[in-house]
Amino acid sequence: ASGKCVQVGGLARIEVIGDSKPFLFTFFVSNDIKLHPTDTSRADELIAKHAGDLITPPLAPGPERMEQIGEFESHTVEIEGTGWKEAAADITLRGLGWVAVTGAGTAKVRVSVPKGIGISVRPPLMPFDIWEAAAKHTGGRAIRKGGKTKSGKRRKGVGRR
Repeated sequence: ASGKCVQVGGLARIEVIGDSKPFLFTFFVSNDIKLHPTDTSRADELIAKHAGDLITPPLAPGPERMEQIGEFESHTVEIEGTGWKEAAADITLRGLGWVAVTGAGTAKVRVSVPKGIGISVRPPLMPFDIWEAAAKHTGGRAIRKGGKTKSGKRRKGVGRR
């Protein structure tokens, strides 16, 4: 929803802007990167206060590391959704991972990253994996699908239910 964003550690911010319809973002990043959904109006305050502890990376001391990272620049992309069965596109964050975008209609997304870090939009690398094994932000907590693998063993990993 408009006015909401997801902090990808302290290194990127993904937000839906304008009057876009609901979209699902599936984050393909390291387990060491913490995803934090918040209101866009509180995002800068959140980073200033919690970088290095609640929001990682950067690691402690957070405020000093954020100064070394420098200013952020914003990129606006429009993604034409193809429905809820598969991802429409990936937004790549150079050196960090990517975000698969799923939904119907048009999503206007603002991506904020440190200056010099590139982003791009590409066709989805794994268009159907959005419903399988990735951490998802659905408006509440970032969760991972639990359960058993095909061999019957329980899945292990950070954040599994």
